[in-house]
Amino acid sequence: IGGRRRASFDAAAKRLGAKGVDDIKFVRLDLDDAASLERAVAGRSLVVHTAGPFQQRTDPTLLKACIDAGVPYCDVCDELELSRAAKKLTSDVPAVISCGIWPGASALLAARAAERLGKPLDDLEFSFFTSGTGGAGPTIVSATFLLLCTPAAVYADGAVIEREPWTGKRTTDFGPGVGARDVYLLDNPDVPTCAEALGARSASSSFGTAPAFRTAWKSNF
Repeated sequence: IGGRRRASFDAAAKRLGAKGVDDIKFVRLDLDDAASLERAVAGRSLVVHTAGPFQQRTDPTLLKACIDAGVPYCDVCDELELSRAAKKLTSDVPAVISCGIWPGASALLAARAAERLGKPLDDLEFSFFTSGTGGAGPTIVSATFLLLCTPAAVYADGAVIEREPWTGKRTTDFGPGVGARDVYLLDNPDVPTCAEALGARSASSSFGTAPAFRTAWKSNF
């Protein structure tokens, strides 16, 4: 497991050890240090990049290191500009970009919906809801604050436009157990990529939280 801080590795190793996974080692690396990335990926059979937040990064440095070393790669990138920069790279090395929950699994659900409809989608709306940090701890908090200062990409009439984040309030029914929740625009790379791949006329992505973001802000900050 690679990372900047030994303490983060120790915490992860403890969790994995409780599940019987104990043959792991720590590799110190920095995404902005090409030499450390080269050393970290050398001789590996696969690199899985989950070191978020990805917001406001534009250079896929770890992917480049994997390509140079001939090592297959996948990530859970949720930053549009970074994922597009990654997809511009050409190589025979296998690489899967943005394969987390969003983007990733959500794109597969959209593709499945289009398949079942049997025709191109007119409108595509992604809606997500999380309670607390979803178990991701401070990483998801950091990513959320970065997203709140990132314009939300919205697809309209065949073009990507930017909207102010955490606007465009609408209510989505998430079904039994969650119910109807208010959601707001946030950036998500699935919006333009799915709209373009599935032929949707418009697309957007909205998120909601419990407690509501404004309530959480007042109580914690």
